[in-house]
Amino acid sequence: MRNSIPVILLFPLVCFLSSIISILCEPNTLGVCNEKEKHALLRFKQAISDPANLLSSWSMDEDCCRWEAVLCNNVTGRVVELQLGNPYNSDYEFNTNLGGEISPALLELEFLSYLNLSWNYFEGRPIPSFLGSMRSLRYLDLSDAGFGGVVPHQLGNLSTLRHLDLGYNSGLYVENLDWISHLSFLKYLGLGGSDLHREVHWLESMSMIPSLLELHLPGCRLDRNMVSSLGYANFTSLTVLDISGNDFDQEIPNWLFNSTSLVALYLYDNQFKGQISESFGQLKYLEYLDLDFNSFHGPIPTSIGNLSSLRYLFIGENPLINGTLPTSLGLLSNLESLQVEGNSLTGNISEVHFTTLLKLKVLSISETSLSFHVNSNWTPPFQLEYLEADSCKMGLKFPAWLQTQNSLSDIFLSSSGIVDTTPNWFWKWASSIQQIHLSDNQISGDLSQVVLNNSILDLSSNRFSGRLPLLSSNVVVLNIANNSFSGQIFPLICQKTDGRSKLEVLDISNNALSGELSDCWMHWPSLTHINLGNNNLSGEIPDSMGSLVALKALSLRNNSLYGDIPSSLGNCKVLGLLNLSDNKFLGIIPRWIVERMSLMIIHLRSNKFMGSIPSQICQLSSLRVLDLANNCLLGTIPKCLNNISAMAGGRSGGDFTVLEADYDYESYMESLILNIKGRDSEYKEILQYVRMIDLSSNNLSGSIPVEIFSLSGLQSLNLSHNHLMGMISVEIGGMEYLESLDLSRNNLSGEIPQTMANLTFLDVLNLSYNNFSGRIPSSTQIQTFSPLSFFGNVELCGAPLPKNCPGDEEEETQRSTGVGENREFPEIAWFYVGMGSGFFMGLCGVYGCLFFNKAWRHAYFQYLDDIKDSAYVAIAIKLKWLHQKLGIYNTG
Repeated sequence: MRNSIPVILLFPLVCFLSSIISILCEPNTLGVCNEKEKHALLRFKQAISDPANLLSSWSMDEDCCRWEAVLCNNVTGRVVELQLGNPYNSDYEFNTNLGGEISPALLELEFLSYLNLSWNYFEGRPIPSFLGSMRSLRYLDLSDAGFGGVVPHQLGNLSTLRHLDLGYNSGLYVENLDWISHLSFLKYLGLGGSDLHREVHWLESMSMIPSLLELHLPGCRLDRNMVSSLGYANFTSLTVLDISGNDFDQEIPNWLFNSTSLVALYLYDNQFKGQISESFGQLKYLEYLDLDFNSFHGPIPTSIGNLSSLRYLFIGENPLINGTLPTSLGLLSNLESLQVEGNSLTGNISEVHFTTLLKLKVLSISETSLSFHVNSNWTPPFQLEYLEADSCKMGLKFPAWLQTQNSLSDIFLSSSGIVDTTPNWFWKWASSIQQIHLSDNQISGDLSQVVLNNSILDLSSNRFSGRLPLLSSNVVVLNIANNSFSGQIFPLICQKTDGRSKLEVLDISNNALSGELSDCWMHWPSLTHINLGNNNLSGEIPDSMGSLVALKALSLRNNSLYGDIPSSLGNCKVLGLLNLSDNKFLGIIPRWIVERMSLMIIHLRSNKFMGSIPSQICQLSSLRVLDLANNCLLGTIPKCLNNISAMAGGRSGGDFTVLEADYDYESYMESLILNIKGRDSEYKEILQYVRMIDLSSNNLSGSIPVEIFSLSGLQSLNLSHNHLMGMISVEIGGMEYLESLDLSRNNLSGEIPQTMANLTFLDVLNLSYNNFSGRIPSSTQIQTFSPLSFFGNVELCGAPLPKNCPGDEEEETQRSTGVGENREFPEIAWFYVGMGSGFFMGLCGVYGCLFFNKAWRHAYFQYLDDIKDSAYVAIAIKLKWLHQKLGIYNTG
């Protein structure tokens, strides 16, 4: 009985503690939120737009503490947090963003300490100034929310604020930052993308926040003028500083090296210059250093090897950085990423550079002149995940140490000087790598028995030979152009893969493939780019190619293909590039081609197409290149070509993924051999900017439509070797970007319009073998062309032809006698008359003074006698010296 009393007394205590624990652990187990705050939240909801109905749980029937994105105090039931950041990261396509007005009803949430409205879209509305009256706020995140206008200074009233992020809005700017110093407890400040160029003393204001740990100011239009007045900043507590993407064109200020607590420093994408200071070695806690895309010069400081905590080092894309890679980098035992690409570094990389880099995962040294010199049996201490060494010298032999790397997902060794056969271990080892780039080397090998499994594979411009390899369904990009592959395409195209093929890009151009195009293209439904050009393929285009509904670019140039273009290709609704040049295709140009609005490039030259040019071609507003040269086309040139807006200098639309397909930070670019300025040239990077029409070497007749001269954006126009007649319109003077014009070997007549003198970009001109007459227009540009540009026009005269025009002889005679010149410029004659009389009067003045003044006359002639005597003596001495020298020489 004595023992039962304590148990009875403990029971109420246990129940009490259980209820307390329940209250603390359950979200507002009291079941009711504050009614005033509930109504305030409903008014807030009413003012904003919520197209995705994210706040559907906000209703009168529910306890507001159980609403989505609302958090209440477990004891009092008062709202303390609103977590309204868009969970879909601003996915505009699905319109999940909150928007509209932010209601002042939020002021009634007296205990609100956390407000997150990030990743929404408020359409450029200003940040509400009343937020500065919400004195309980400790966390405010309005980043990426589409706010605009001036940042309200009232935010300086939030004296308990710890976190303020206003970054990456649309058009936010700051007039002054005096208010920021009032936020004495602030630990995080983000103003990325806000315009701070009006505030000269930004650094002084921010350095007055003693508790600041992270300062994010990327892309704020800051420049050197804003820090020149302040030589010191107190950022001793700062751990993260991001001032990337600004306009600093100075050396790194010394105050930065006093911020010895820095863990992460982002200075990339500025214009910092000078040498990278050895003082970086003082920042002993630094883990992340990004100096990419600046204008530093000189060597990489050896003191960086003192940063024992450093994990990420980025010093890429500073072209003036030179010298060797410091061996002290090999001491950075925590380094995970080393990226020094795009510099002017030279010298060797040896095992010493990697002595303690056990954690290294990313190595990027591409676009430098560094040379890898390691022993053939070297086993690196690291396991790389990413290797980029394009344009480095890896040695003639294939790097044997690669086979020790079992975690690689991406390898870039293009243009690295390898002259070797792929080792036996390579393809099995490489089967799990996502990207392999080995282009522009001299690597050889037979891939006939290899099944490629890599997502992106670029082996172009090497010496691979044998039959084509097989592909797994994982391959997305296969570029094996410019090799020596032979045999038929059938085994590759008609193979069966496990699962649906992901292949999007297939480039086998410039090899020695033969046989017909197999009718198995339905097995590759994801293909967007096909290039089989410059092989020995024959036969007709199979109908199954029409099943490639995602196809954007098809190039079959320079083969021996023949027959009609199949109508099934009309199913390729997004086709933008069609290159069938240098084959044996015949028939009329299919109607579907000239109605395919997505087409940007039509290249059908050197075939046997017949019939007329369909007028529907004028509907192709995105067309940039039209090459129908060297066919058998008849009829007239369509008069509506001025409707092709991409050539008319207007807005040029179109899907540029037709010409360039991006894959994981890499891209595949289409190329085209075009005959511009009389020579064949390959266009690749600048292909999207080319504007040309070539209808030469056909049987076209009629006049040149005046509308074609309205294409002011055209750079090359070739209508030569046809049967065109009539005159060149004066409107040709409006083709301001024209660089090449060839109208030779037609039946054109009349005078060459003087407006051609306006074609200041014209570099190639050929009007030969027509029936032009009259004088060649006079201009600095036209007279620089060879006479060959005008030969074969019997009635044409004037420079640069040797034939003078009527009246030129009389002008030449007048110029030789001076009569004609003085008639045209009478002031020149009077100039010479005045000059002669002036010289005579001046001479008379000098000799008149000598004649009438005896003393001057005696002094003048005495001066002349002295000069004569001095000259005589000097010559005599010189002759005697020379005589002695010659005597000595003869004696010797």
